[in-house]
Amino acid sequence: MVKNKKSSEAGGVASRMSARIVILSFTWLLGSCATTLDTEREPPRYNIVVIVADDLGYTDLGSFGGEIDTPALDALARGGVRLTNFHTASSCAPTRAMLLTGTDNHVAGMGTQGGLATPLQLESRVYQSSLLPEVPTIAELLKEAGYRTYAAAKWHVGGPEAYPKRRGFDRSFVLLEGGGGHFDNTALFEWYGAAHWLEDDEPVELPEDFYSSDELTDRLMGYIQEGPAEQPFFAYFGFTAPHWPLQAPPEDIARYRGKYDAGWDELRAERMAGAIREGVVPAHATAVDFEAGMRPWSDVAAEDRAYERARMEIYSAMVDRLDQNVGRFVEYLDEAGRLDNTLFVFLADNGAEAHLMGRRANQDGWLDKNFDNSLENLGAGNSYIALQASWARATAAPFRASKSKASEGGIRVPAFVNFPGQSETGGTDNAYVRVMDLAPTFLEIAGAEIPDSMMGRSQWLSWDGGPPAYEEDDVLAFELYGRRMAQRGDWKVLLQEAPYGTGEWQLYNLASDLGEQDDLSDQYPGIRQELIDAWQQFADEVGVINPEVPVRY
Repeated sequence: MVKNKKSSEAGGVASRMSARIVILSFTWLLGSCATTLDTEREPPRYNIVVIVADDLGYTDLGSFGGEIDTPALDALARGGVRLTNFHTASSCAPTRAMLLTGTDNHVAGMGTQGGLATPLQLESRVYQSSLLPEVPTIAELLKEAGYRTYAAAKWHVGGPEAYPKRRGFDRSFVLLEGGGGHFDNTALFEWYGAAHWLEDDEPVELPEDFYSSDELTDRLMGYIQEGPAEQPFFAYFGFTAPHWPLQAPPEDIARYRGKYDAGWDELRAERMAGAIREGVVPAHATAVDFEAGMRPWSDVAAEDRAYERARMEIYSAMVDRLDQNVGRFVEYLDEAGRLDNTLFVFLADNGAEAHLMGRRANQDGWLDKNFDNSLENLGAGNSYIALQASWARATAAPFRASKSKASEGGIRVPAFVNFPGQSETGGTDNAYVRVMDLAPTFLEIAGAEIPDSMMGRSQWLSWDGGPPAYEEDDVLAFELYGRRMAQRGDWKVLLQEAPYGTGEWQLYNLASDLGEQDDLSDQYPGIRQELIDAWQQFADEVGVINPEVPVRY
């Protein structure tokens, strides 16, 4: 039996947020009146909650164009501002390193993800897949500034020296690896042995009625309840859902039975229309319809369609359950009298997972020996499947590619900010934001000094009605797994190996080509070279070592 049922259903969650939203709401006038606002007011010492979803697609939330039932997150998103140009790293651990340290993943010590470094990269400290001790975390710095610090999250940023308690968290409940079973400590891969959960850096036994999203929420609420009410807190609230293996409580899966009978091509079109309707992509944007690994729904044999539909039904149930727990958490803060002084930031850690992860994990018959992947058992704790390419493409309809790629489908994610007294609410902001910007923003809110190690820029003035943190001429660059990008304004260069690219630098203008489909290298060779040079300067500064062999992720 799974605990923590939805306590108030969709209407209740939305109504609980309504009082706060009414207080905060002004008509969102994108780009207007910014110069008339007081951008110099002292930021209050809000409680700070960062909610991270794992492998969530850009259009999965209702407020980003999706059909999944997400009333709690939608209430927060629509009561704040949706950040439609928010960028992370292209996979889990590097994003978390950026989030926790406010700097580039290489500088933080996460030049790659565990097990994916090449022999040459392993000679460098920045490719050891563990937070470097000399780079301070946001928890350490906020703790010095007088905050209580909590983590209930997937950790995935290193071994014992990088465990949460040693990196500034007063209380923590974390999953060490990149994923695991959602009903127990089933390993994500055979070679992991088991999923390892820690509380305050010590191994912890999971309860019999464990479900990942529920337990993370329970632990975080308990930590806040134990802490002093007069002290502000920082909470890293990082769900492991909807990361594979796709598993969800049966009552949640039941609500999505039959919802995806039309298949992924129809869903992709619906999601694209929804994203335009919600204003999270421009009206002229078009869906990226086909990529490597996809197939048309019409090519799926009739006898196989129920199995394929089940992937999306279970995935949606996981997102739904995540939202239920956000609703529970918001209600808890409200009842504890702490909601009205809390800032929320929500984001996904990267694009949706499109790889054949089940097949990759099936070494020596591991799946066959340990899991029941019959149709009737899918979604249970002893099943193991992933979303795969065609459904992942539907969730990222406006963008090219998915998780692990440097194209927009890998690094542009759904995100929003919601805080008391927000000068503008209810709409969207297309200013460029990076996950490494969050830590310096939080330090400014706390009235603390921002260390030189942080490459991110505080977004506080931008979020409070002021100018964007990045100017039109700023060049923003990134690298992971040898896949590279650099962007200035709407111009972006991208280098990815086949089949995700050509193996050569390509040039795109995202204002007219959000899906990165029209290579403009021949028309604008000067812009292309300027951005390539800027990327090389970035690579030299942060210590990028290009892989000498392709990284197969």
